[in-house]
Order: sequence, then C-alpha cells, then structure tokens
Amino acid sequence: RQAIQAGRADEALEFLGYCLAEHQEMHNQVVAFVIDTLTYLSTLGEEEVEKAIRHRYEKRVRDWLSSAPGLAEQIHLFTELDRGHFANFTVVEEPDRYVISYDPCGSGGRLWRTRDVGTTKQAYPWSFNKIGIPYYCAHCCAMEIIATEVRGYPVYITLPPEKPEDTCVALYYKKPELIPEEYFTRLGMTKTI
Repeated sequence: RQAIQAGRADEALEFLGYCLAEHQEMHNQVVAFVIDTLTYLSTLGEEEVEKAIRHRYEKRVRDWLSSAPGLAEQIHLFTELDRGHFANFTVVEEPDRYVISYDPCGSGGRLWRTRDVGTTKQAYPWSFNKIGIPYYCAHCCAMEIIATEVRGYPVYITLPPEKPEDTCVALYYKKPELIPEEYFTRLGMTKTI
C-alpha cells in the first residue's frame, strides 16, 4: 500500500508477485496436508475416506443448495473458488452446457502432477466408479452425490483426468433434464428428472 500510495508501481508489483507466490505455497502445503491425511485414512479402509469427505461437505452443500443460486451464479462461485486455488482454466459455452477445462485444477490436479498421491484401489460411487482416483479428487464426486441426494441432480459433473497430465473438466448443464443418465449411473444413482 505504501508503495502504491507513493507512486512506486514497480515496487508494488514486485511485492504483489512475492505475496502471491507466498500465498500459493501456503495453499499448496494445506492441500498436501489434506491428501496426506486422506491417504492415511485409507489405510484404515477406503470407506473412511468417503466418511471424512462427506463429513466435510454434507452440510456445506445442503446449505448452499438451500439458497439455490441460478446457473450463472453457480459458475461464477465455482470459478472464483478455482481462481483461489490458482487453477488454470477456460470456460466455453456449448448449446446445452458450459464446459470448464482445468489444466490443471489448482488442488488435486496440481498435486497429482507434482507428487505421489494416494489413489483409490477399488471403484466406488464416490470415486466416479473408477480405480486410481486421487483421494483428494473424490470430494468433487461427493459433491455431485450430495447435490443429487438433495435436489435430484448435481450442480456440475466432473470428468476426472485419466492420468496426471490430462485436463480435468467440469460440465454445467443449462437444464437438469439434459444431464445424461450415465452421470447418475456412475454415482450409483438413477436419473429421476
């Protein structure tokens, strides 16, 4: 602030860059702690990972859905959260949906690209019915499940990467009835809309 107020823009920009790098490193350390904790929980049984994630997100998703923002607000909220995760992403509008591509997402995707992470040993509804999903990334699937339990369909659908260097994709359908059945089936659910 002092540099800006004194008109020293170069100094202010240099300090801002330093602060952002420092903040990103702290963010990355917290995310790493989460994956390490979930990986440890998995040694007690992978179902413990689901329990921990559900415990963290159940009330948050239910509370958020009770205010039921529209599609534009949902996309705005989630892209703001993604920006806070230092994600690299693009948003493309298609006739039936919005497609957000992360290269990488700022949390699980970046972790998976930069270190060994614990991954599911079996396919579960909370891991997109896939083996090899990083435990951290299962929270996106859990949010789909909780939203579907509450209102009959997910806020967004995650297409997780197959390998670390792949992009992660989030699909926001413009109308719930346009969501294909396959995205319910992989959660162990049935489409009712």
